[in-house]
Amino acid sequence: MKSSKIATKILSFISLLLMGVMLKSCQADNLIYNNQDDLFSPKFVLAAPLVKSNSIALVWYKINDAESYTVELHTDNYYKSLYKSYTVTDTQVFMDDIPYKTQFYIRVRANHADAAHNSQWAYTSALTEPRPPFAEILNKVEKINITENSVKVSWKIDAQNPVDSISVEPAINKDIPAIGRYLTAEEKLTGEATLTGLEKNTLYNLNVFDNNKPRRYDKPYNQVSFRTAGPSAETIIVTADMDLDALLRKNNSDPAIPEGTEYFLEAGSLFKVTPFEILKGFKLTGGTQGEKPQIELNGAWNIAQGSVISSISFENIRFYQTIDASYFFNSGNSWTVGEISIYNCVFNYFKRGFWRHQGSGKYKEIGSFEMSYTTLDQVGGHSGPYGTFVCGSAGADNIKSAVFSNCTFMRDYYGTTDKNRNFKNLFDYGTSAYPIHLEYQNITIYDYAYNRSLINIPAAVGSTLIFKNVLLASACGKVIQAIAANTTTTYGNNYTTTDYLLGASAIQGTELGISAQDLFVNPTQGNLMIKDANSPIVTNRVGDTRWLP
Repeated sequence: MKSSKIATKILSFISLLLMGVMLKSCQADNLIYNNQDDLFSPKFVLAAPLVKSNSIALVWYKINDAESYTVELHTDNYYKSLYKSYTVTDTQVFMDDIPYKTQFYIRVRANHADAAHNSQWAYTSALTEPRPPFAEILNKVEKINITENSVKVSWKIDAQNPVDSISVEPAINKDIPAIGRYLTAEEKLTGEATLTGLEKNTLYNLNVFDNNKPRRYDKPYNQVSFRTAGPSAETIIVTADMDLDALLRKNNSDPAIPEGTEYFLEAGSLFKVTPFEILKGFKLTGGTQGEKPQIELNGAWNIAQGSVISSISFENIRFYQTIDASYFFNSGNSWTVGEISIYNCVFNYFKRGFWRHQGSGKYKEIGSFEMSYTTLDQVGGHSGPYGTFVCGSAGADNIKSAVFSNCTFMRDYYGTTDKNRNFKNLFDYGTSAYPIHLEYQNITIYDYAYNRSLINIPAAVGSTLIFKNVLLASACGKVIQAIAANTTTTYGNNYTTTDYLLGASAIQGTELGISAQDLFVNPTQGNLMIKDANSPIVTNRVGDTRWLP
């Protein structure tokens, strides 16, 4: 027993010696961690910030030895999009007159006299309330009023809602200067103004203002967007005998080829392309002097990991697939795209889905997605279909605006009689909490999404849904599967045929009382022209207007 105690004491002594040597070594290498000098992370007094209108109040407990506190307001949960930063000496901050209906991600840090000992960040978030009702007097900008460097705009003259100034701001490229000025007396009288000095082929956001209002975000009326005319950074003419696939692949990785290059495809041509990971934006435009150019895709487009792209555009092209489990776009990477535009295109034989995001936590951001005068026909038919738009990045999808106008979605169980092999939705935003502006106007839906819900926005609090002038001639399920709190919904001038079994009340619509077979000329063969020129679909201009006589 005695020898055992002696052995224990010897081992303890050796341990102390070793610790002393290690400590000395650390001191020599200046690796001592002075724990007492570092500030603790701030702790919030309330479980969530206080929100009133477009203001946020935040309170935290005092930290001894903190000289000040830094509060950062970001618009993304990766804290890479700083909106505003505050430095305060008190333990509270009032962030006043900030954008309405915006999800802000907030972090707070205590600052030490020696910045090396600043605290860790404390994190929280808040959603400002929707803007109170205001007059939407600004008119949509017509293409005829747009040139390469100017735009003519108009607004409704209303004595109760005066306008005294106007501005345009680039929607994507913040290096391009914004342009704004006060209106002349004549412009105020006529409700029209022209702005010059714009950059060609640039997407702008347009606002008119009443500067007599005291608060910044109450001054503007409704905002509209437009793109100035002019060619892309470079235009390449692609004739029918050229290898479009090889050309696109080569230029995708060639630093000498500028972002936004336009490929002008000869009318009536046919190309075969195996899609790849896109590194920079481009535009595929089909000639109009003949049949749409056709592109057979053997696979789905993707965007390379970490890419930041201004715009991707497809215009006047028929795309189709020849493989089974096919999509037009399918990505599991993280990336940012300012603008995606699809105009006057036809998509056939995409059997598993059209546009799919995947990859848990892989952040994807789209500033503006626009699809117009476009048809999806004879799609679906796969045994495991996804849908038209599926955002499945486990909450990491941030689509700020998605607008669909004058589009037709039809016949989505291609090559089979099993209607359950159809596309599952029009738009499924998954678990994303980023607010989205989602708009469907002048849409025709026939024999599509059988027994499936069309719209799903379950978690994106404070979103906007506009569903107007829609003709629903299909045995779909619920129009809305789920919609998040504080989402603004607008319905108007919607109609259903007897094919939609749930009735028109869910979309505040009107039941026509006739079937798709009676309404359209020959729907089973893909002809959705309206038979009766006196139908309310014609007189009220409902659905895809290309089908109106």
